[in-house]
Amino acid sequence: MESIQSKLAKFILRIIKFNKIWNLTGEELKENIRKRQLSENPEPPQIMKKRFNIVKNQLNGYFYYVMKPLGKTSEKHILYFHGGGYVYEINSIHWNFLAKLSRALNCTITIPIYPLLPNHEGKEIFNMIMPIYEKIISEVKVKDMVIMGDSAGGGISLALGELLRKKQMPQPSNIILISPALDMSFTNTEIYKISKLDPMLALPSLIEIGKFYGGKKGAKHYLISPIYGDLNGLGKISLFTGTNDILYPDAKKFKNMAEEEGVKINYYEYPLMIHIWPLLMFPESKKAREQIIEIIRTS
Repeated sequence: MESIQSKLAKFILRIIKFNKIWNLTGEELKENIRKRQLSENPEPPQIMKKRFNIVKNQLNGYFYYVMKPLGKTSEKHILYFHGGGYVYEINSIHWNFLAKLSRALNCTITIPIYPLLPNHEGKEIFNMIMPIYEKIISEVKVKDMVIMGDSAGGGISLALGELLRKKQMPQPSNIILISPALDMSFTNTEIYKISKLDPMLALPSLIEIGKFYGGKKGAKHYLISPIYGDLNGLGKISLFTGTNDILYPDAKKFKNMAEEEGVKINYYEYPLMIHIWPLLMFPESKKAREQIIEIIRTS
């Protein structure tokens, strides 16, 4: 049964028309993105800096954070990619989620502040994150390495795994996808039914962002839409999806494709949950976080 907190959150999101920004297109969309990017600050909240050891590093002109507990640190290392539709920056919801993971696992988390669309091309994201991954695995055993992301960051996470396989580089032990953006072409007709149930996202902006991201490659290139990539030989994939999320139909399609190809994945489908609910504050959020923590702890 859906929790009262989840029902209330959906009611509020609909009342305030939260997803109206995802209905923008054309110059209106670009202007909204431009203004928001100017106002955003990826810095972790001040309270987080007091409770964790957070260091800002730079590599090849890009910067990223490394977050550790203040006390003893385990061998586990998470490379985390935040969501935001490839156009918006990491925010306090992400930082709070990462704090819960780091505290529960005593682990290190690396958080790239990757270049955002539409002022940057999609390939710049991978030009940035590949050297970061190479640096981490030169210091960490791959059995302790996890790639994880939510929403757009989930798409980046799976695409990175596919790119690593193509380059014959070591895979992480786990690839954990939270409400991932798997197909930026948005050609799955089931999405239109689910869009009526989603109080967070809307298709018009997402379709246009998919065109930004695809560029000359097109939206069906595996780095843009990893559902079209090769799923064989990747780290163990765990996927969390909610049935009131526009991205749910592609998650379900991905599960079916994996099964047809004989690729076993951990698939967690939560009825009535909205986009990125594991990062939120519902009882269902806590349950999903506990499952994520257990996947990492026992790998």
